[in-house]
Amino acid sequence: MFLVQILLQSGGVPPDQKTSPWWFFATVIILVTVVLINQCIVYEIHLSKIFKYLLPLSNSRRTILEERFYYYNRLSTKDQRAFRRRVHHFLVNKKFTSEYSIEVTEEMKVMIAATATLIMFHLEAFYLSHFDAIHISNNERESLKHMHKAKEVEIPWEDFRAGFDSFHDGYNPGLKILAMAFTLEHQLNNLSSKMFRFNRYYDLLQLYKAEAEKYIASGKSKYKDYKEVDRNEYFAVAVEYFFERPEHFYANQPAMYNALSKVLRQDPLGKSKYTRK
Repeated sequence: MFLVQILLQSGGVPPDQKTSPWWFFATVIILVTVVLINQCIVYEIHLSKIFKYLLPLSNSRRTILEERFYYYNRLSTKDQRAFRRRVHHFLVNKKFTSEYSIEVTEEMKVMIAATATLIMFHLEAFYLSHFDAIHISNNERESLKHMHKAKEVEIPWEDFRAGFDSFHDGYNPGLKILAMAFTLEHQLNNLSSKMFRFNRYYDLLQLYKAEAEKYIASGKSKYKDYKEVDRNEYFAVAVEYFFERPEHFYANQPAMYNALSKVLRQDPLGKSKYTRK
């Protein structure tokens, strides 16, 4: 009604419609439409695919999750349903490409989607909308510069797959690459700038800076100055280690472990409890 009063005072509403409720309902409809469109953009919901989102994850894809993705089987029944919904949304949205020598399989799609879902599972859902495609290759390429320039996340499949052969050896290139992609998304996509809560993300970076400067000062680092350090890659490595070797991470860097736990709102050790957004 406030908007209607402004229009009346400014002469924006014709005299014969000043008491008509039509203007109020039209204003409400416009505002609701704007909000819905904004939400669709932020959460990468394509109206042309709206009915696909409503479908459940297929049984064959669910079987891949159950047989190949260790983390999924540790979730409660309720969280497994939510996890499947996010994996399905990712698969509906994302275009998968590959080199000519590689055939994109359902296992590849599901495992990549599940890894991306794992990182963001307790945060609001973001689906790497900055990137046009997931490209599966034989290359070892983890460059943020390449990701930004090509607008695609490149996955070296054999390395990715090897990372899931064991879930506790500290080696998981898939987690690292997708964490790098989310870092880039967070920095370059204005709609995703709230992906990580600022104060928690800032606290993590400050902790890392202190530890990195201490290590550089010891003379053991290949870097001579903190400015040379790739902080984005550090975040990716920290995420990889956080899920792969949480006990070791916590034993050696408890403050940093707790800071990353707060950023991701997850704790593989179960010391802190977070509700999923």
